[in-house]
Amino acid sequence: MAQSPIPSLPDRPALRLVLGGHARLSLEIDRQAALPLADQIAGRLAEMIRAGTLPHGTRLPSIRALARRTGIGVHSVVEAYARLAAMGLAMARSGSGVYVIRPPELPPPAPLPAPDPTVAEGIAMAMLEARQDLLCPGSGMLPEGWTEGAWQGGVLSRFHRHLPAHLRRVAPPQGGAAVREHVCQRLAMRGISVPPDGVLMTAGGTQALQLVAQTFLAPGDTVLVEDPGYFMLFPMLEQRGLRLLPVERRPDGPCLEALERACRAEAPKAFFLQPVLHNPTGWTASAANLHRLLRIAERHSLLLVEDDAHGDLHGGEPVRLMQLDGGASVIHLGSFTKLIGQGTRVGFLAASAERVQALLRTKVTTALTGSGVEEQLVLEMLRSGQYRRHLETLRARLSAARGLVAGRLRALGFTLAGGEEGMFLWAEAPPDAREDLVPAARGHGLVLAGGALFRPGRQFSRHLRFNIGRSTDPRVAETLATLLRREGA
Repeated sequence: MAQSPIPSLPDRPALRLVLGGHARLSLEIDRQAALPLADQIAGRLAEMIRAGTLPHGTRLPSIRALARRTGIGVHSVVEAYARLAAMGLAMARSGSGVYVIRPPELPPPAPLPAPDPTVAEGIAMAMLEARQDLLCPGSGMLPEGWTEGAWQGGVLSRFHRHLPAHLRRVAPPQGGAAVREHVCQRLAMRGISVPPDGVLMTAGGTQALQLVAQTFLAPGDTVLVEDPGYFMLFPMLEQRGLRLLPVERRPDGPCLEALERACRAEAPKAFFLQPVLHNPTGWTASAANLHRLLRIAERHSLLLVEDDAHGDLHGGEPVRLMQLDGGASVIHLGSFTKLIGQGTRVGFLAASAERVQALLRTKVTTALTGSGVEEQLVLEMLRSGQYRRHLETLRARLSAARGLVAGRLRALGFTLAGGEEGMFLWAEAPPDAREDLVPAARGHGLVLAGGALFRPGRQFSRHLRFNIGRSTDPRVAETLATLLRREGA
């Protein structure tokens, strides 16, 4: 058998093992490396199996023989061989040993068409691809590096000490009592008083919205949505068979005249809105607007679904509908996902006890329960104070980046209409900008979020949503400048 093509390093001597006959195996073991020994052995053997250096049917050294020759523990060798078996590269034969398996080569996957950047599903897929060759200033997610601070201060080490218990324990469908109590404490700091039984934990804000639609709305019902509004909400409601009516969103809140007319003419069942740090504009509704909105909702028995997914980024004390109403006409939902990392899907719903029980029944029949492990992660962050510190850092970082990004966009001729806080800028393109700016930018590796995406029915819009954290890269402005100059030429 040919010797391994990977040369040994002077400070990492290679271990040579006889595999039967005159075949020899070179295996490097670095006892000073951070990578566990089992991972080193499994990784090196996997490389050689895939390269053909270890052909199908080769008998690997016995566990005890390999442990003795390497001077490492039997457990590490057992773990290494188990990893090879899990990868489909080795198989243990009872009473005989461990043998190499060379799985048949699979045909390469057929190339998928590029996601359409003009529709909700397409822009979401493009943003979630996490490709290194794409810049995503239109993304709704913070850069990964901006959420790392959430997990500092010993949060993970304390969580890991109790991880085995969390893995064994079944999560209550409503969510753990401790995490719901901490959510109630955070809501109380905003003047929202709900007991733990008035809170239902969810897998992020998306599941919260789905549960509301499934529980309280039926196909054919009419619902109101903001224009512009959260772009993934529209297809979610349409798939439920709901009829969407737009209500213009203004800097101080929804247009109340349009809301009143819609309620009188169409008898809608619910209104989905984001009063605080509205997505995509960043606007925050005034207290006066929300007071009048509640009176309209009471007159027309309109359920108000208050999405507060970005509210934690507001550094002041904005008024929320749930604070004014107490849950009579409002279902309040929040999420930790956007601010601590997309890998942790934890959100919540707060409402009257009767509505929470109805939502809980829907959750049990559709998802059964939630993730106790993820809830415990968030709980550790909340009770340690790390979430509060992380928010303070995020707000400061966004404030500093806002001026930089806003200045570059204004220099390119954009008109900014967004709020003064949060993670988004709502920018109107220059009058002479090309109409195909969004697809043209995608051809240059730039994923933009065009304004039509945020309008029910995808009506034309000259606006774009810019994620401040993802727009600081100078290549964003440079690419936009190239596209705008090309149009002018």
